[in-house]
Amino acid sequence: MSQIKHILVALDISGASKKGLDTAISLAKLSDAKITCVTVLVVYPTLVATVINYKKFLTKKAEAMLDTTKKYCEKQEIQFASKVLSGNPSSEITKFAQTQNMDMIIIGSKGLGGIKGKVLGSVVNSVVHGSNISVLVVK
Repeated sequence: MSQIKHILVALDISGASKKGLDTAISLAKLSDAKITCVTVLVVYPTLVATVINYKKFLTKKAEAMLDTTKKYCEKQEIQFASKVLSGNPSSEITKFAQTQNMDMIIIGSKGLGGIKGKVLGSVVNSVVHGSNISVLVVK
């Protein structure tokens, strides 16, 4: 088994995402790994001015969440970096993991069933099947 030195954590505002971060912190402590957290903004094109303002709003919220996450990791003496991405969440997460030479992706599952699980769980499913590195799904 290869050493885990750099873990990518995909974050959103869900509770499952927080569980994924906590799992990444535990693994990082065991292997002296660095954590990089990403969040992906999804902005659907409508009116240009509306999209620009909405993207600014989402970016500020994402940066605030990542800043809180950074402080949380630093308190636990974990090396931390973060990045706000835009586009299709699953492809952006897998592309970032590959270009940044990550050893593992950790992503939270919302644990939804039925139709909601098929639609909302598609990001997790796409990351698992589209990634060329190990993916840990945390429930």
